[in-house]
Amino acid sequence: MLIELTKHIKLVRPEAKAVFPYSNSLFIDDEVKTMIDAGAGGRAYAEIPIDKIKLLMLTHHHFDHINGVSYFNNAKIMSGSEELWAFQDETQYAKSRGYHRWQELMGSQRNEKWEKIINLPEDVPSQPVFQKIDIAGVFKDGDVFNLGSTFFIAVHTPGHSPGHYAFFFPQEKILFSADLDVSSRGPWYGDEFCDLDDIVNSINKLIALKPQILVSSHRRILDSGVEDLLRNYLNIALQREVNILNYLTEPRTIDDIASQDFINEWELRSQHVLFWHKMMIVKHLDRLIKNRMVTQNEDNKYIRV
Repeated sequence: MLIELTKHIKLVRPEAKAVFPYSNSLFIDDEVKTMIDAGAGGRAYAEIPIDKIKLLMLTHHHFDHINGVSYFNNAKIMSGSEELWAFQDETQYAKSRGYHRWQELMGSQRNEKWEKIINLPEDVPSQPVFQKIDIAGVFKDGDVFNLGSTFFIAVHTPGHSPGHYAFFFPQEKILFSADLDVSSRGPWYGDEFCDLDDIVNSINKLIALKPQILVSSHRRILDSGVEDLLRNYLNIALQREVNILNYLTEPRTIDDIASQDFINEWELRSQHVLFWHKMMIVKHLDRLIKNRMVTQNEDNKYIRV
């Protein structure tokens, strides 16, 4: 589905819901035809002239944002400079998933690979494993892209991933916030290289832009109360931390904390979801220890200072 935001800026929504393995894309139909992200699915891209796309900007390396790269054969592909490794270094990519912590957090070996248990629709042309992508150029925070009548600014917003970027169109006050999507479930930071302090700083950075229209990777267009939505989204993560801290009045294990479901990211319907849940708890504990609010004892239990 193609939704016109302005004459030149159009939201490309998946035919199905914009949830994994799909994500929204943004099509800038200007002199330099540009696509932001490549996860809307082949059926959605059938509505646009994909052979005329000259620039493909990737907000970050997660599968639901890059799985359709092969549709854009004529495009120059760019990523954030902080995440070039994700498309070139399979070892570093594997480390970023955090699965080397599985035994520690789950108490058993990981017997079933996540990519083997998901069913992908026909218009998703790749698999959720490392993909070597020829990145023709990188961008950094503050870079400006002039496409003709339209221009936008790259905004580095790490935390969800190290090289996560949003894109801001200052003339139109439109923000494409990618996976900082103001979901009622709150931010996600379940990979090895996620960082909670970065999440906090990135959301505040987006608030400071004062966008009037918010477009994200997994939700509808939001055109009112954007600043409040962003603040509420941030507060979900901060409240998780308060809940964890209040629970640590006596020594607790990771399993103890996870049993309280403070993260409430998804229903804990699989071992992989539980693993990501625990990884997010680890991010909170790391931050609380750094801020000298929590300590870890010799039994690997955590307690409030």
